[in-house]
Amino acid sequence: MTGGEPPPARRRRVLISAYHCAPGHGPEAGAGWAFARAAAVDHDVWVITRPVYGASLEAALADDPETAAHLTVRYHDLPARVLRHKKRGFDLYWYYSWWQRELASVARELHAMHRFDVAHHVTFANDWLPCGVAALKDVPLVWGPVGGATAAPWRLARWLGPRAVATEVVRTTASEAFRRAFTDRVARRASLVVAQNGDVARRFRRARRTVVEPNAAFEDTEYAGGVAAEREPGLAVFVGRLIPWKGARLAIATIAEPALEGWRLEIYGTGPLEPSLRAYAGSLGVADRVTFHGHRPRAEVLEAYRRAQVMLFPSMHDSAGWAVGEASSAGCPVVCLDIGGPPVLAGPNAHAVRPSRDVVAALARAVLEAAARGGEPHRRWAADRLPALVSQWYADALAKCR
Repeated sequence: MTGGEPPPARRRRVLISAYHCAPGHGPEAGAGWAFARAAAVDHDVWVITRPVYGASLEAALADDPETAAHLTVRYHDLPARVLRHKKRGFDLYWYYSWWQRELASVARELHAMHRFDVAHHVTFANDWLPCGVAALKDVPLVWGPVGGATAAPWRLARWLGPRAVATEVVRTTASEAFRRAFTDRVARRASLVVAQNGDVARRFRRARRTVVEPNAAFEDTEYAGGVAAEREPGLAVFVGRLIPWKGARLAIATIAEPALEGWRLEIYGTGPLEPSLRAYAGSLGVADRVTFHGHRPRAEVLEAYRRAQVMLFPSMHDSAGWAVGEASSAGCPVVCLDIGGPPVLAGPNAHAVRPSRDVVAALARAVLEAAARGGEPHRRWAADRLPALVSQWYADALAKCR
């Protein structure tokens, strides 16, 4: 270094909380890994995650020495006597809350050793559950991407069914109570709130600063900006769990509209509603035009996006929905409801329908419009956007604290 050159800037030290964090373990864990890896491009990063991801993380770091040089993993979990009670799906919520509470002590211990410049809460991406790294009061906090503040409109109650409506009432009431009790203060504490969609941004509009950015991060160039195959006329696809609020019943009703006579719907996914959905398709006279593929390899689903004229995804409260981003990235037009994250992730290929009493007919019209207009492949959600993005977030967070 010559006398006239400034010394190199010190890499910021960043602490990331990522309950889920590993490649190849689904969207949430993939997001944790993508954001941690992106942060390590320009910063020295410590990640707190669960030991269940240890083998995958160690293998990924061994294959990526450059990232390994700047990313340290600290594994944290609750004692085995607590872990053995985590058996049902619902147990995730109390377990995660407890995990975050204990994480605060781990974060303080690491901060005493390394003096972090920024703390970043990445996953579990839920805006009504605790954030352990918020305990570092003297460290700027980036909270998110987080989602959850999206509710199914009551005018769509008939498409949920009585039991699912009751579940939605409990979910909406309980999650809002937790926001008021806990995460409103996290949002006020945060230097930057990263919202998965506009609903979340509006809910936390009183935060110091809020930006909208989903946690989607696609590595596979074969579909993130890939070239679409020749599309099959009159083919729509639905990808998602077969549970009430995902909207498969609404998708089947749309295909049964007279305006879509001759159209076919391929459904990828499994869930408890499958028997009733099959019966519903039969009752509408479209059983021969609705195919249930069940759970299929990811490569097969990605190929379906390239074959279909339209993705039909009338989900009623998705905060994000990576399937939508995958379809849009492959150039498949997306017909969705104007609710939550799907319109954001569909981006330039979005055809968002406002929920109304005549929602089925409106969805059918949107399918025809989307098919006529077509779509364009893009790389809006490619993981290589993240290093510059998170660096900007950290710079903004630090600036807010000056």
